[in-house]
Amino acid sequence: MKRLSLVLIVMIGFLMNSCSDEEPMNPKISLEMSAINTKSTLARNNAVVVFTDFKISIRDVVFKNDNDPMSNLDTDEVQFRGPYHVDLLDNTDAITQTIGETIVPNGMYKEMRFKFHKDENLPQSDKLYDRSIYIEGTIDGIPFVFWHDTSENLDVGRGTGVLVQNGSVNFSVQFDISQFLNSFHQIDMSEAQDQNNDGVIEIYPNDQDGNQDMADKLKDNIKATADLMH
Repeated sequence: MKRLSLVLIVMIGFLMNSCSDEEPMNPKISLEMSAINTKSTLARNNAVVVFTDFKISIRDVVFKNDNDPMSNLDTDEVQFRGPYHVDLLDNTDAITQTIGETIVPNGMYKEMRFKFHKDENLPQSDKLYDRSIYIEGTIDGIPFVFWHDTSENLDVGRGTGVLVQNGSVNFSVQFDISQFLNSFHQIDMSEAQDQNNDGVIEIYPNDQDGNQDMADKLKDNIKATADLMH
């Protein structure tokens, strides 16, 4: 009996020591990109606009830790390198796409930055080939295509911040499609032209339809709708 008691004591001591030696959970950020499309049809001025496809290509996602004086959005400590090709709309239905999960230091996170990235390594048949933003839809029933090859950074923030400490926290960058025409610039899509009369209104930096200025404004508006959610 004494021998059995001794064995039990040793086993209990081993279990207690194992529990005390357990390391805390690694702090992690899980990142996703999403869209909301509360109004699948937008009536702006004299045009009825429907967005049916929305894609972006990004890379170099960085999070700023407010508890670390060395942390900043210009750091080389990139949490998600990429590139990532993100599909956020399917025939007016908004989509959420998970980017991944990364270990970060404990702290309060209020800001993140990513870069729009035109990827030349995709097949040329891919809609995001050499483009960082791509949209399809209709203007008064006429098909339109918008794309941009911007390589700008986009900073998004959350004023209250989110505490990441010994666990996994979800972040989502959300684009509000219903604000694409009025978030920064007021865009009247009825002014979009089809100067080459091919039946498709083309809106991009070097288009042949005369909509280059509208392409830059739409790019600015898309960036302005992005918000960091938790």
